[in-house]
Amino acid sequence: MKKDKQEKYNFGNSSKKFDHENDSWWTKVQRRFVWIVLRFFYRAVYRIKIEGTENVPKDGAFVICGNHVDFSKVPVIVLFTPRKVNFMAKIELFDNPALAWLGRLFDVIPVKRGKQDVESMKRSLKVLNSGEGLGLFPEGTRKGIEKGVKAKNGASFMALRTNKPIVPVGIEVTKKPFPKIIVRFGKLLDYSQYHSKTPEKEVLEKVTDEMMDIIIDLAKIKTEEVM
Repeated sequence: MKKDKQEKYNFGNSSKKFDHENDSWWTKVQRRFVWIVLRFFYRAVYRIKIEGTENVPKDGAFVICGNHVDFSKVPVIVLFTPRKVNFMAKIELFDNPALAWLGRLFDVIPVKRGKQDVESMKRSLKVLNSGEGLGLFPEGTRKGIEKGVKAKNGASFMALRTNKPIVPVGIEVTKKPFPKIIVRFGKLLDYSQYHSKTPEKEVLEKVTDEMMDIIIDLAKIKTEEVM
């Protein structure tokens, strides 16, 4: 592994991996502060436990997908993945000044749902072409699995189009006696055999279904909750 990639990977537990050359010192200070506060919050309040970080590639681009528990649990993948993850989120969140500020600090990509969003597509491809992680919640809504919502094919499309592997993530929230978050990173999913600039719908759905089955297993979601 090249030295520059090793250094980049070593930023895993630091917000430095989100820094840009043109960032002001004040932007970096804000980012460091938010990073430290949020990581402390999840450790103190939710006693967060992380499993399987060895499954996250140490270099190269990847698409990372998890189950969408609720809004308060969304940051855990960004905060505890040992690589930079640029998450995609609905553009409506940027109507909130505080969320828009956080989104800019941590390179969140706004997406117009239900429309062909060329700009978000370009940004997502740029992320993967630059060797970073692209994050998505295939459910497209909170607790989509429990609601029986069919997962979207966006993650599969990005992975197959760019020929990048998928890192499945399961987020389990235990409730007894106190809430606890367990984040499990699953083994890398390689679908290079389906690589195509324009993958067929049947292939996309096959990959999405397989990926979601693994995420459900990692998150320890009971079968009856999915039905």
